[in-house]
Amino acid sequence: MSTELVRGQNLALPDARVEVELAAQCPVELVVALVGADDRVRGDADVAQRGGADTVGVTIRQAGATFELDRLPAAIERVLVGASLDGGGVDRFGVVAAPVVTVRSGGEDLTTFRITDLGSERALVTVELYRRQGAWKVRAVGQGYEAGLEALLKDVGVDNRARVVDRARTALGGPAAPPFSAANAPTEPRERAAAPRVAAAGGMAWAAAPPEVEREAAQLAARREVEKLYEQVWGVFEDAARSAAAYRSAIEYADGRLDKELEGVLNDPAARFSPAGLAAQDTARDRHRTLAAQAKAVLDRDSAQLVGEVEQLEPNLPPVMARWDSTSWAGWQAPEDGAPAIRLGDLHLPERPELRVPMVLRLPMERGLWIDTGATGLEGGERGNGAERADELAVALTARMFAAFPVGEFKVHVIDPAGKGTAAAPLQPLAASGLLVGPVATGPGEVSALLGRIVDRIELVRMAVANDAVDSLPPELDLARQLLLVHDFPFGFDDRSAAQLRHIVEEGPRVGVHVIVVGSRGDAESFGPLLDPLWRSLLRLTAIPEDHIMDPWVGLPWVYTADLPAGGTDATRRLLSWVASGR
Repeated sequence: MSTELVRGQNLALPDARVEVELAAQCPVELVVALVGADDRVRGDADVAQRGGADTVGVTIRQAGATFELDRLPAAIERVLVGASLDGGGVDRFGVVAAPVVTVRSGGEDLTTFRITDLGSERALVTVELYRRQGAWKVRAVGQGYEAGLEALLKDVGVDNRARVVDRARTALGGPAAPPFSAANAPTEPRERAAAPRVAAAGGMAWAAAPPEVEREAAQLAARREVEKLYEQVWGVFEDAARSAAAYRSAIEYADGRLDKELEGVLNDPAARFSPAGLAAQDTARDRHRTLAAQAKAVLDRDSAQLVGEVEQLEPNLPPVMARWDSTSWAGWQAPEDGAPAIRLGDLHLPERPELRVPMVLRLPMERGLWIDTGATGLEGGERGNGAERADELAVALTARMFAAFPVGEFKVHVIDPAGKGTAAAPLQPLAASGLLVGPVATGPGEVSALLGRIVDRIELVRMAVANDAVDSLPPELDLARQLLLVHDFPFGFDDRSAAQLRHIVEEGPRVGVHVIVVGSRGDAESFGPLLDPLWRSLLRLTAIPEDHIMDPWVGLPWVYTADLPAGGTDATRRLLSWVASGR
């Protein structure tokens, strides 16, 4: 029996042969994009349209397509079924009835999806077929594009434009940069062919690759494995967001239908208490309970699967992407190449607190971090405790970043005007580690001098890069990545130093200078609107659980929970000592 999906919901496909048809009250043209784990097509051959070149496993008709999923290349992770307007005097989907997608699998109608709430869109992704744990599923998408088919294709990498998933990561603070691969990282080591040698018995044989080549190949393979894990984490995050959005949409639909059906009965006094009226009310409530139960069953099914995927992922994550209690830290070694991401904490939704999705941030950071000491958390009244935990979070994240970069390629400056956190826990581990660049800046003069040096460095490197004159930079200039940790902000800052910090936050990431600010926005009210752009440009974190992180797909508020070592600062002290010994 066919079921009806709403945006974000998904169903398992029982057969590898799938048919997708689109019924619309205007001429449409289908386009199919085959994308890999990086959400990009490998080339023009992965974009199929009617009348175009043949694509293995894909056959397109006027308003339908047939897929033989078992014939698709192993590198293909998702199949996007798009549609664009094809003339007929219609310039946008919003002026005609909602198009309906029908999906058939195993020779039977599996599901339908009515794409509602369309307006000025001229192209849209109707559904997607995607791999999950070795099986294929279908998800209702309904994502529209006002700019038409060209915008849709640019989202999947045609013309080397940014990917949908990268735009999503940027919304959470990650840079819009493609993942590490031979195709998009021309500076990575290339695998060189082994040199021929003459065999003892005559003829030609192949010598083993030099040790450095084997090491480079092993590093490249390991890097790709980490990238794959990173993509899988984001896949779980997206699936969880869409599943929860579909559940909320289904409940909203059920509630609205119940209200409408009851209104028709209750507004008629004669029918309100009549046998027929009472029966109609019971029928409406039974239908509501059935719809709610169906939606809950789908949510339970999706959540159970995603919980299982997270449980499989967690033991395999590298240390800087793993929880502090992960056994992977026991095998930590200083990396020869920078890690692709670090873990900031966990995310979950109220509907499913047991589904904890790792929150991982792309490295190098394209946005700074603001750890809010004024947050009160979901329960409220915990500001004092929150301020202490905010300091612990700042140290823990700084230690993670030390562990994510090769030894000597990551430098940290600390500003602590009040001197509260450096003489005693929790910032003391940083001050005592021997890893900081110079002493902690505490007085107004030291703060101003340090900010001035960092601003000068940013401007110097920016001009050199803009003029293609990096080779002319002074040899004594340290080009290692820099982190400025500002504690207890805005204490000790005047208008000039606050403006300097804002400049560093906005311009620093472009030249390898990053910022973590620990402070309360409420405490900065004396500056007026001067610092509003600074707060907006930082990714806000809270040491106490709070639902302030919006996912980039459907915009649901997620509860962020910081990942802090169970033993307080002992774990971070140990990690910092490992990094220091590596120097």
